[in-house]
Amino acid sequence: MSKSLLAIFIGACALVAVLSFAFEVHSAKASVEKYVGIWEDDIAQAKIFQGDPSLQNKILEQLKEVHTAVAQTEVQSPEKLQCRIFTDVPITYNSLPSGSMRVCFSSADLALKALLSPLFMLGIVLGMIFIGFSLRREFQNQLHEQKLAAELALNKEIASVSRQVAHDIRGPLMALTTLSQLSHEMGSDKRELLNLAVARIRGIADDLLNKGQKEKSTVSSMRTLQETDLTQLLESLLKEYRFANPKVNFTWHKHIHSENVPVTLEALKVQRVVSNLINNSLEALPEKEASINITLMERPEHWLLQIMDNGSGIPEDILPSLAQEGVSHGKENGHGLGLYDARKTVESVGGELQIRSRVGVGTQVVLLFPKLNKEIAKNHAAL
Repeated sequence: MSKSLLAIFIGACALVAVLSFAFEVHSAKASVEKYVGIWEDDIAQAKIFQGDPSLQNKILEQLKEVHTAVAQTEVQSPEKLQCRIFTDVPITYNSLPSGSMRVCFSSADLALKALLSPLFMLGIVLGMIFIGFSLRREFQNQLHEQKLAAELALNKEIASVSRQVAHDIRGPLMALTTLSQLSHEMGSDKRELLNLAVARIRGIADDLLNKGQKEKSTVSSMRTLQETDLTQLLESLLKEYRFANPKVNFTWHKHIHSENVPVTLEALKVQRVVSNLINNSLEALPEKEASINITLMERPEHWLLQIMDNGSGIPEDILPSLAQEGVSHGKENGHGLGLYDARKTVESVGGELQIRSRVGVGTQVVLLFPKLNKEIAKNHAAL
């Protein structure tokens, strides 16, 4: 328990104890005053006429039965009786004032009754409940801070590794670049594929190098509006995949009215998203008659990209959690990062990722990219 919570708990207990003690004092005084009011004529008669005090003494003795905290009483000279906690009860005889009597109470007895009272017990229970909730919240905050610290350390480590990988990959990348420039005997199609692959590797290397750098300010990022032509990018990717997977039947359909399909994402991010989805489809395809159908369609407010395969499919109960971090299906060494990264990337620009699948039939993944608002684009360009 932290010192602040302990101090709050002790303070609350002290306050409840004081309130409970004050309530017991008030209750004791009220009980005595009520009892004396019943017998005040008899007490006053013995006081005024100095008669037989036996009845008066009996009445005063019974005050201890009325309240156990009663310690002493004085009728004849009440001012002579000194005590810390007392009450002076007025005495009347036949409705005429005839002085008062003083009743003293034991502080120890009142304190004991206060500590054993339901009010004090209720206060302690409520205090314990408050402390319990506070400790639970403090524990959760500590866990959250530890998780954030662990994530920060992991991100720093990943950034460090990314920069090292990007640095090391530049050697073979230069060799590939040189090869693409010197391979005159290579066919134009193969040379184009090689150039595309080299460009993708260079883009990945540059992206890895930028992982550990500080992000630009919000104003700077708002002024830079990056667009990618989805049609051109998809056609380039399909050339690579058709060349690398000759046994797979790739089909490409466009149902759009525009020549260009601009999306507000960097080309490298779009390539990574689409590549992850196509790779997932490739891993699920059957050995024979494997096919992947890629379709680009236009909606009033979105560009719709559909990737559909005839693979093994995904059980229905797994689909709702499949695009969450760390969730994978059908991969022996899957880390659950591909679909999660795709969903987060598309959602970052206001898009959406949808998955539909049937076991033994195939899987359909739909990406919705919001159309670029021309007025927004003009405003960005003007900044």
